[in-house]
Amino acid sequence: MVQAGYNYAPQWEEEPAVVSPGRMVKKVTKRKVNTRKKLLGKIGMALFLYGLFLVFLCIKSATLGYQIVQLEQDISDLQTANERIEYQIAQMTSLQRIEAVAQNELNMCKPDSNINVAVLNADNLSLQHNSNTASISEETASADVNGSSLEKLYASLMQLADNN
Repeated sequence: MVQAGYNYAPQWEEEPAVVSPGRMVKKVTKRKVNTRKKLLGKIGMALFLYGLFLVFLCIKSATLGYQIVQLEQDISDLQTANERIEYQIAQMTSLQRIEAVAQNELNMCKPDSNINVAVLNADNLSLQHNSNTASISEETASADVNGSSLEKLYASLMQLADNN
């Protein structure tokens, strides 16, 4: 029986390979590098990045355009508000309103048109302090005729103060 001498048990240890003395041959596999594919890949990647950069610039210019439109709208709103404020200032400082406020709130009354204004000079003031008459110098008379309304108002107030 030939089978009785055969060992069927698994061999866990490998037998050392017998190395023949001499030159060892090592198999090296070289891959063929396709430089054309590498170049096309790099060009494709560069074009993709360039496209992304162009899209970024387009988006940035669009957002800046929207910001410019918004700032122009803000400028327009501020100019409108400025004109509205200037109109309110003009209304508040109009002569009709000032006259109405003076009459209604301050209980002032309009002077009669036939009242003449007399202004005392500093020289005549000491001489005629107790008298009820006042002298008008030529300078103040011409200023009254050609003068401003502020001077007329001041002269009227002085006359009222002298009468009290």
